[in-house]
Amino acid sequence: MATQSTTVHPKSLKETPEAFREWWAKYHRHIVSKVRFSRPPRSENRLLMRWPRERHLRVKFDKDAVSYEFSGKTLYVFLDDLEVETEVDESFLSCEFKLRESFHRPLSESLKAVEHTKHPLFVTRAINALRDLDHELPKERVEEASAASTDYLMLLAALATPSVATQMAVKDPLAAARLRGAERQQRLLEMSGNVLSGEQAAKILGISRQAVDKRRRQGQLIGLTQGKRGYAYPAWQFEDGGTLTNLAKVLD
Repeated sequence: MATQSTTVHPKSLKETPEAFREWWAKYHRHIVSKVRFSRPPRSENRLLMRWPRERHLRVKFDKDAVSYEFSGKTLYVFLDDLEVETEVDESFLSCEFKLRESFHRPLSESLKAVEHTKHPLFVTRAINALRDLDHELPKERVEEASAASTDYLMLLAALATPSVATQMAVKDPLAAARLRGAERQQRLLEMSGNVLSGEQAAKILGISRQAVDKRRRQGQLIGLTQGKRGYAYPAWQFEDGGTLTNLAKVLD
């Protein structure tokens, strides 16, 4: 029997319960009411998930992902921004998700980490811009931007503030349009399941990362350039341990 796979890439603790609830509700509705999520007291960086053990549930861990397989349906949870610890007893399976340290370390540590940057001028100007944004933006806008799922999206949300966009338009009339385009591109990616790294795509397809890159070069996979970080692969093109039927033919 072919395995039906679902891939999620939560960027925050808030997104994690939503991903699990959607999967359970879609494939195993009898479990939804049994799954429990909670936050430990005085901790904003940890999330606990607990549900009764199921005989046919299999959990597998890799360095950057955890998968849950149940009755031929598999959920891949990629953990670039989160860490997970799991505990199993006779009756329950418990998972604790934590934000990686880089997401909540003190400001002084973050600044220290960029002291030896390869591009000091670039980093200095970026820090100056952030300082100006911190002074200029209203508290509500800062909080809204800070809740973004990635650092890049946080910057995008801050720069899209009307007062800031107006200032940029004085020097570059197309600045606001570029911001809107980048924001909508990201929304489209998120609506379609976000993107996977070459390693993550290889894991789903059961091939090597080099083989994934070869398929991209041959026009059999869609890859989005990430500069020096290689390519990212839109998640919607993968299903059932392979790619969408006739994807290569359409791309050709």
